[in-house]
Amino acid sequence: MKDMDMVYAIYQYGSFSKAAEELYIGQSSLSMAIQRIENELGMPLFERKHHPIRLTAAGKAYIEYYHKVKPAEENMLSFIRDLNSLKTGTFSIGGTHYLLSYILQSALCRFAKAYPGIGLQIVEAQSSAFRDLLVDCKIDLCLMCQVDDPGLQSIGHAFYDDLFLAVPRAYVVEYQLPNNYLTDEDIRSGGFAAYDHYFQTEEMGKLAFLQLTQGNNLHARSEMIFQQLEHRPAKIIPIQQFATAYHLANAGLGCTLTSAHLIRGMKKDHLVFYTLPSSLMRRDFHFVTRKDAYISKAVQEFCKLFSKSEP
Repeated sequence: MKDMDMVYAIYQYGSFSKAAEELYIGQSSLSMAIQRIENELGMPLFERKHHPIRLTAAGKAYIEYYHKVKPAEENMLSFIRDLNSLKTGTFSIGGTHYLLSYILQSALCRFAKAYPGIGLQIVEAQSSAFRDLLVDCKIDLCLMCQVDDPGLQSIGHAFYDDLFLAVPRAYVVEYQLPNNYLTDEDIRSGGFAAYDHYFQTEEMGKLAFLQLTQGNNLHARSEMIFQQLEHRPAKIIPIQQFATAYHLANAGLGCTLTSAHLIRGMKKDHLVFYTLPSSLMRRDFHFVTRKDAYISKAVQEFCKLFSKSEP
């Protein structure tokens, strides 16, 4: 599979130099290896005159076959590693900055301590990248709140993520907003009824909104919420990171969607919180793998550890 991985890397990055960098080999060594493969096949795999490099007809067939055999190889390796009872092998997981920093960290530490012989690989990316990372066998597992791709499967519920509209406290007076808001202490203690703290949606048109950029689940989710409520903020300010939006809202830049996990973990004195009348204000995260993946003992044990330390 090493030859196929080299061909796939060039296809993926569109460049011999970038592929060599990602594979940690010299560009000349990579070029010689591809020349050898092409000589064995009797035809070129790449049209080298184009930038980025394009696949020939033979190259397209090669990559199509790669997508069929790579998952089988990964399943075989996972099965054999399981014979070692988690003493050796690897476990790779993908997560957003939010998931890795505020949701998964305890389970990751417990897994690394419990299974020191397992090579732990962590890939931080936007949620939109997880599908390709799983299908390309770059990661074994991720957490997603939407599993609607035929190439993926949920192997169980992970946790619920309750969302709130975080509003700078100064806005309450400045824009004469309703005073039925929640404080961070209210959310920590729980026991409140969401409908008692609904934001008056017609007031949304007064506010600036810190919205996560496209490719993040909360971008599409916030757009669907605005559509449901039939009201949009007066101004949209794009932000890349969930936690960054929360910090900037506390500084007074605008309102944003945030989660109970962030609120409980980071006290912000300059924010108040409202609920919104939408079922989209609760995210249901699942453990997700490739549809045809062999569910290794490492994956199973991590899911169990996470469930024991669920945030």
